[in-house]
Amino acid sequence: MINIDQHLLDKIKAYWNRQPCNILHGRSELGTAEFYQEVSERRYRVEPHIREFAGFHLWAGKRVLEIGSGIGSDAEEFAKRGAEYVGVDYSDQSVEIARQRFKVLELEGEFHNIDASDTAALTALGQFDLVYSYGVIHHFPAINTIVDNVHRVLKPDGEFRFMVYAKNSWKYAMIQKGLDQFEAQSGCPYAQAYSREDIHRMLDSQFHIERLRQDHCFMYNVPAYKSGNYELEPWFEAMPDDVRQAVKEYLGWHLLVKARKI
Repeated sequence: MINIDQHLLDKIKAYWNRQPCNILHGRSELGTAEFYQEVSERRYRVEPHIREFAGFHLWAGKRVLEIGSGIGSDAEEFAKRGAEYVGVDYSDQSVEIARQRFKVLELEGEFHNIDASDTAALTALGQFDLVYSYGVIHHFPAINTIVDNVHRVLKPDGEFRFMVYAKNSWKYAMIQKGLDQFEAQSGCPYAQAYSREDIHRMLDSQFHIERLRQDHCFMYNVPAYKSGNYELEPWFEAMPDDVRQAVKEYLGWHLLVKARKI
């Protein structure tokens, strides 16, 4: 494992332990089946492109490793469709909630509280047909080491599907202007955005990139959204549907990468 400032690592863990991703998307009691259903419903309503990107149904009978399993929303989808699922997350709180989710929903899978840049820990999990990571590895300073480790644990011709934030995006422009922030909760200790050229530099020596595209622009009024209402901001509401779609396709915040090990 490369040398990373321990103070930064502690801040990253504390931040995601304080409010695991999507933890506020359920109104029922945390740990109940109803809570997990509410979280998933909101996740896939706001980000419908996840289902096509992950291709949950494609991995029945296959070994799937998710880097950054969070509270287990995508993990649930893989497991329900018959994948042999393994999830890792740097947040021990997220791992605990995901394990509870699988227990409540009676799903098979395993979760580990490990750092994906820890080569020994990751390789000890075995070989996988798919390594999947959605909105995670851009929050860790050792992304190149993580990519190397993904290559190590993938079976020959295995797939690496991941999402990172896009530099050439509406949201990144707002962040650069001081009008937005990387995450809904303030104080995110580490986050990066990437260009298509960055992705090629990161992957081309070890992977063949099969698809690279952008999607997703959060267009809702935030106070209304927190109250459970999906009201477009007036400037997005004024756009025709095809213009909003163009914003997602060419200025989307999510850079979606499908790559194959070579």
